[in-house]
Parts: sequence; C-alpha cells; structure tokens
Amino acid sequence: LHPKLHLMENSIKLIKACRAKWLSKIEGLSNAQLNHIPTGFNNNLAWQMGHIVVSQQILCYRLSGNQFVIPNELIDLYKNGSKPERDFSEAEIEQMKGYFSSTIDQLELDLANGIFENFTPYAISTYGGIELKSVTDAIDFVVAHDSLHYGCSLTLMKLVS
Repeated sequence: LHPKLHLMENSIKLIKACRAKWLSKIEGLSNAQLNHIPTGFNNNLAWQMGHIVVSQQILCYRLSGNQFVIPNELIDLYKNGSKPERDFSEAEIEQMKGYFSSTIDQLELDLANGIFENFTPYAISTYGGIELKSVTDAIDFVVAHDSLHYGCSLTLMKLVS
C-alpha cells in the first residue's frame, strides 16, 4: 500500500459516501428539475454535479501535472467561475453521475501507483489563506468542497421538487 493512499483512506471514504448520498437524493428528479435554475441562483443541480467532478480533476490531476481522467471539454463547462449556459442533456447528466464514483475509484488507483509526486502549490480562493501543497491537501479540500456543494444541492432540491 502506497503511504499516501493509507493517509487518504478516510478522506476517500468520505468523498464516496457524500457522492453516494447525493446520487440517492437526486434519484427520480427529472432532467427539467436538474436543469432548473431557481430565482436568485446562478446554477442548477446538473451544474453542481459537474462542478465537483471537474474541481477534483483540476485539484488532483492538473496541479500534479497529470492528464484528466474525464474529457477535457468538460472542464470549461463546470470549472470555478462558470455557470450553465444551456440545459445539460440526460446523457450528459448520466455521464456525470457515473463520474461521481469512477473518478474517485481512479484516484485511488492513481494514488496507489504514486502518480502524484509532483504538485504545484495552489491558493484556495474559497477560503483565504489556505494553500494546497500536496495531493493529500487537495483530497482533504475535495472532502470540504464536495460537502459545501452537497449542501447547496440540498437547497436546490427543495426548490425544484
């Protein structure tokens, strides 16, 4: 077992648990509900889902100089500062639901294979004064970031149901 993987075991479990709960909560919502942007909001449930997938890819893979495990064209649709410019199709949403777990499974494998040795430090804009200095820092932040957006999504779910 790679030492980093052992350190990250609980964080990975938390990410998986949060994402599984999220998927169970949106089960049964229509494509229209997932795409609906309530008054006073600038995004929707579909964007929230894509955003956490893309953010994890940027924080873990881009900052360590590795290739994304999702298509590059998804990055601009969901990255920090973006917002939905169109409705996301059912196929796109299903793909994103799949990425909820497959990207974290891949992260576990890549941690075990030690591909994250290089890492460019990154200051988090969300929380001033926090700098990610390693992939373990990035994964810890993904736990907090996923949870933040899960909370936002719980509010959006109430407004679209």
